[in-house]
Amino acid sequence: MPPQPLALPPALPSELLTFILSHQHSSTTLLICQSRATFLSSLLDSVNIDTREDELSLPPHPDLGDSEQPSSPPRHVPNPPKRHPLLIPTLHQIATSRNIKLVFIPTISHLRAYLSVLSSTFQLEGLRDKGGNKPSLLVAYGLIELHRDTSEWSAQGLGHSIAVLVEAGARCRWGLVVVEEKRGDDGEGEDESEHMRDDTNLGDEEGQDEEEEEKQKWKRKCKVWEQRVPMLNGSVRRVGLESEEGGWSGRTVEVGRILGRWFKFGRGNWDI
Repeated sequence: MPPQPLALPPALPSELLTFILSHQHSSTTLLICQSRATFLSSLLDSVNIDTREDELSLPPHPDLGDSEQPSSPPRHVPNPPKRHPLLIPTLHQIATSRNIKLVFIPTISHLRAYLSVLSSTFQLEGLRDKGGNKPSLLVAYGLIELHRDTSEWSAQGLGHSIAVLVEAGARCRWGLVVVEEKRGDDGEGEDESEHMRDDTNLGDEEGQDEEEEEKQKWKRKCKVWEQRVPMLNGSVRRVGLESEEGGWSGRTVEVGRILGRWFKFGRGNWDI
């Protein structure tokens, strides 16, 4: 019996691929809910971001001491450029990637059509775990964002797509995971920098506030689940209201409540 469907916090494309290649030993079908060009562009940007962050975290190369060369000024030897793990073709990565299938889904119609014909016949293509110990995995990346700015941006539209996804996973006996793409406008970096500045004045209270800070950080990461959508397709925004919560006519509901009917919320490796 496949495990309960799981909804994980947003992740960068590089974070998701690294996690799958490192921890997923069974066959995986990755539904990319955007065009191929858009995904590759986001993947390239995220790889560059991760590489720059790793280079900044590296300690500087040790300079030559004055005792060794007292007459010459210290020389700074730059650190060699560090390659992203996705760019290193290890044997494990090559072997694991053979069991990963990428499917690009540019529209909601493509998504529902693909899921409607997804059946055990796909397992004949080698997408089933040959060991038999773990079920195959179906990962939907950017499912919620795919519905934004469309007539399906509602509880009715999202519920329809999620129900089709869950039905396809149950039909194939595959595990289900839903992950959204991490955006740069979440405000996470700004909030973290404010916390870092405040930590210098906490003193003995730092340990007491650490748990509260972790809760706030988790809440910022899961902000995508707090988005509110109208109940029915074709709902109209009220003129003059810019906030998404109050801009819809009629009742609204959080995206997390829609997902919560089928999915269990968890943490990803990139959140640790």
